[in-house]
Amino acid sequence: MVVRPTGLKLTHVNHVVYLVGDLKRSLEFYHDFLGIKQIPSQVDNPGILWLQLPSGVMLHLIESTKAPCPEESHIAFEVENFDDAQNAVKTKGMEITRMGTRNDGQRFLFTKDPDGNRVELCTPSGF
Repeated sequence: MVVRPTGLKLTHVNHVVYLVGDLKRSLEFYHDFLGIKQIPSQVDNPGILWLQLPSGVMLHLIESTKAPCPEESHIAFEVENFDDAQNAVKTKGMEITRMGTRNDGQRFLFTKDPDGNRVELCTPSGF
């Protein structure tokens, strides 16, 4: 049985943080290539870029010498058209490190950002 504190009900993912080695290079990947909108930073730290998906979920890129994140970590972005996304990755000359279809029919591929962080592009889950 799961015991949750009274009143605690999660409603939405607010943001995800990724460590990157170079903000300019990362902005070219996440903003220019993936099309994630850059928004004004809400903190007084020039080492953080704030980006936002159409759903409202934010991606905060923090410049750090600790980049990339551990190999097991990754961000998964749903795409409108999987075949178009796959072609865009190939056209950009990026490696697809893994690709397949999950038991629920969800198609996915893994590639890497300029720092070597894993990025997944996928269709919606069948759940």
